[in-house]
Amino acid sequence: MKTQILPNWCKKLGLILFIIASLLNGSLNFINNSINKYGVSGINSSELGKQSNNEILGLLNAFTGGAISYGIDFFAIVSILIYMISKEKVEDDYINKLRLESFQLTLIIGLLTTIVVYILDKNLKLTLDYFIFPLLWSYIIIFFIKKRMYL
Repeated sequence: MKTQILPNWCKKLGLILFIIASLLNGSLNFINNSINKYGVSGINSSELGKQSNNEILGLLNAFTGGAISYGIDFFAIVSILIYMISKEKVEDDYINKLRLESFQLTLIIGLLTTIVVYILDKNLKLTLDYFIFPLLWSYIIIFFIKKRMYL
């Protein structure tokens, strides 16, 4: 049974969408860090009612570091997946074998890394995207290296 994969033009689409998501996420992180470091400046609290600068700071942090940031991360993960499951210009059985080998090596590296991190610090609490992004990137890098060795 063959796996259905996207056409080759989706590779460019996935890459462009990922770059846009990365730029948006970087911008939001920059804004969030700037707000945390310098506070809210130029906002007169009398204009906004009885809210203090700390309440405004909390609202801005929730906006830039909350659901929008996770949504952009999800969008970036989906765009990497679109890139990964798109066909190559020349798609043959050897490319399918390279995909499988890259996936296996990525999974082994990811599991070993997770085990080592767990052994070093059992109380470490990370979100899922800290594990997904490195797995996806390592798959892309390993597949690229294996494909270059093939060609």
